[in-house]
Amino acid sequence: MRRISVLPVITFLLVGACSGPQVYRDFQAEKPVLTRQWSMSTRARETLAGERGVEFSNPLLWENTLLFGTSEAGLVALYPGMGGQIRWVLPVSGGVISELTREGSDVYFGGADGFVYCVSAETGRVLWRYEVRNPKISKPTIQGGKLFVTTSDDMVYALEAATGKWLWHYKRKPSGSASIHAASQPWTDGTQVLAGTSDGYLVSLSANDGRLISEKKLSAKAKFTDVDAGVVLDGPLFFVPSYDGSLYALKKSNLEIQWKYDAGGARAVSIDGDRLILASSDGSVYAFQKSSGKLLWKFQLDGGSPTAAIITDRYIIVGSSYQYLYALDKASGELKDRWNVGYGSGFSGGMAYDANQKMLYAVSGAANLYSFKIQ
Repeated sequence: MRRISVLPVITFLLVGACSGPQVYRDFQAEKPVLTRQWSMSTRARETLAGERGVEFSNPLLWENTLLFGTSEAGLVALYPGMGGQIRWVLPVSGGVISELTREGSDVYFGGADGFVYCVSAETGRVLWRYEVRNPKISKPTIQGGKLFVTTSDDMVYALEAATGKWLWHYKRKPSGSASIHAASQPWTDGTQVLAGTSDGYLVSLSANDGRLISEKKLSAKAKFTDVDAGVVLDGPLFFVPSYDGSLYALKKSNLEIQWKYDAGGARAVSIDGDRLILASSDGSVYAFQKSSGKLLWKFQLDGGSPTAAIITDRYIIVGSSYQYLYALDKASGELKDRWNVGYGSGFSGGMAYDANQKMLYAVSGAANLYSFKIQ
């Protein structure tokens, strides 16, 4: 088994000395919100000066175990309550390049080797894997015993979740337009499957056989028309951003546009009561009224693009691909705390929040796992 070391907290304090341009250069938190606990490095080598890494996997909690993936270590399971003691490590060629999904004690993800994996969270044993021959695979969706994923070449796959058996696939014709090389997590209710495509469409497929039911054109721009964010359903509306710079609220009944706002991206929205939180590719975080699309507040990052939001009882927490982890007031969007991971690192994948323990877990672009206490 490969050795992964837990580094002492002081190791990473040095990275904060380097810093790029800052919008909130003079910001000082009135009281700490983000208090770092322990950290773990998963790289066998030191990060070179100026090197900008990107990690796509999210930490995921299961019972007393935290699982996460990186491009170098593969899939890692540890005990967060024991300071990050390793439980097991599963090497994956090229690493884990999608977010993780869990169903029971099984964990599903996409590997850089072009396979969709199903792994036992208890033992780290590979239960099955299916080759899709594409290194960019979406976060899997599990519903009704079926697994659904999309790939960056606009293929949608349905597999048997227990065995990995192929059920059907849908292939979109190439559009020839520029693409950001990402994949939209499918949404399904067990009857239909919704997925975004790189040509700017949202397609509705039969969950039974993959037959195209309908399609909705969302993006009209010639460059980067991708719809790469996952679709979120809340009440009578679907919410989906596109990379052309628009957020769409679509009626569930017929996919007609209820409202749209000129801010988009590749992250699925987060729902907080009657509000919707968008982490936009324009480098800002937005809060909207769900029913009307009325803008409630906007927060601009110091730089980079935000991760998907974590919502706690008081805060909106987002990471930036540029340098920082932010804690914002839910009601106003006001900056309450900011933690510096080091210039050129930042965060790209999703984060995990343990509401009972008030603990946040995030993997940086330098493949370091960080744990924070939310005060």
